[in-house]
Amino acid sequence: MPYSIFTDADWLFPDSAHSGVGTVAVLAPRGGHAGAQILWDLPAEAALRFAWDDSRGPEVRFYQLLPVRVNENTSATLMTTTDYETCRAFVTRKAPFLVYDALRPVDGPLPEGRTALYFCVDVPTQAPPGKYTGKLLAGEDEIPVACEVSAAAVPPPGKGAVGMLNFFDYDNLAAQHGVEKGGETYWRLFRRYVRAQLDMRCTHILLPAGEAVLEDGKLAGFDFTLAQRAGQIAAEENAPWLCGGHIAHWHDWDDGEYYPNWDQKTGVTTPEGYLQIQKYFKQWREVIETNHWQGRMAQALADEPQTYNDKTYRILAGMCRKFLPDVPIIDAVETTNLGGGIDIWVPKQDTYEKWRDSYELLKEAGEEMWFYTCAFPAGPVMNRSMDLPLTASRAVMWMGALYRLSGFLHWGFNYYIGDDIWHSACCPHKGALLPAGDAHIVYPGPEGPWRSMRFEAQRAGAEEWELLAQALRAAPEETEELIRGVCSDFRTYVQEGRPLIDARARLIRLLEKEA
Repeated sequence: MPYSIFTDADWLFPDSAHSGVGTVAVLAPRGGHAGAQILWDLPAEAALRFAWDDSRGPEVRFYQLLPVRVNENTSATLMTTTDYETCRAFVTRKAPFLVYDALRPVDGPLPEGRTALYFCVDVPTQAPPGKYTGKLLAGEDEIPVACEVSAAAVPPPGKGAVGMLNFFDYDNLAAQHGVEKGGETYWRLFRRYVRAQLDMRCTHILLPAGEAVLEDGKLAGFDFTLAQRAGQIAAEENAPWLCGGHIAHWHDWDDGEYYPNWDQKTGVTTPEGYLQIQKYFKQWREVIETNHWQGRMAQALADEPQTYNDKTYRILAGMCRKFLPDVPIIDAVETTNLGGGIDIWVPKQDTYEKWRDSYELLKEAGEEMWFYTCAFPAGPVMNRSMDLPLTASRAVMWMGALYRLSGFLHWGFNYYIGDDIWHSACCPHKGALLPAGDAHIVYPGPEGPWRSMRFEAQRAGAEEWELLAQALRAAPEETEELIRGVCSDFRTYVQEGRPLIDARARLIRLLEKEA
């Protein structure tokens, strides 16, 4: 049977040619993982099996890669486009096209013919360094596997230098899986989504906001039933941090006021608005204290404060601090004028570069600085869009290390917008389409979330970011040169996987040498 091995940093397509590489050879740090993709021409009813030559080898998982249709290309300026000539310089293919992104766990025989697989080795933190060999078998045929476990170690999420938050859509979980929101099946699925977020190295799990309770048309209080149960499950799964959901937003980008999510007519800076916010945070504090979440709780207030409403945001933050004095505030931001109103700054990647001098002054003064990506800006800017090179989903984490940032945020973990994300990866948004995959990095499998190659790329990049943070402390000049061989700003990065994989290997060897 013909087969070929590919890196886990390059896209595979249904029409990809064989590579000529015949051995899976990976290098993995302790506490991390390493993967490879395989194209394999399988016989009928092929059942995959794997065995290490030494039974002490690390855990191995394999998945069938499923194609997803990219219906439009990322625009050079905003959202998506059908004009290929305007984007051909930075996208991988002309849309529409199919790309292998979704990962279905292999739980039985595979179909006959050309099959794409993802092979992954997960290494425990306490695993002994060494070299392991094994075989991946299908019928009478086998693929040799060689895995070297390095002495370099990735700390568990929450124990290292890097934080991560991916927003979660609680309504879409119910809609896409066809279950009742808040029911027993719903929470069983949610637990699996939490595990997926933690596997991707999320340190913060976003909880739903409290729901307003009205009596005779007036605000009587808030129902935190969903938020409490979500937080309990995340805590049971050992999430390092919980994050309270957003409670307010502006109406328009240039609006100077914020409005509570439950009352879009009352500004938070009005006397009535304050009383509503007070009622919310008093009840939320009781939930936090009842569940003993003190010391592991953060709070999001209002997504993307910007120059028109930064002063109003600081007023809202003051209200929060009155009732939750020891809870750090985290939000995506579009301004530098939030001093005292925020604890974890999260500027968008282009916003950070535009005002880098100001953000650097804040960092030097002791402020914590993350960054985020989303559909804006479009073009060649690093994001996890499915028509950009897969390296963009991974190298973006190296930029976090280069700029000495300490965390990453993305809004779209499971926002399954639209009727068919398998054939229309560009989800609808305000009369336009989001770049392919921007709204979600997992897929709704029958028993929970299915990962994607972009999920694995972000996970690998986060592990590498942790290793880079160690290397920057031990050998800053050599490490920075290594990073700049992969990326130098959010628009300039390697387009193919092999240079990134080679840089990763050099990073691991550097840490071994320094140790």
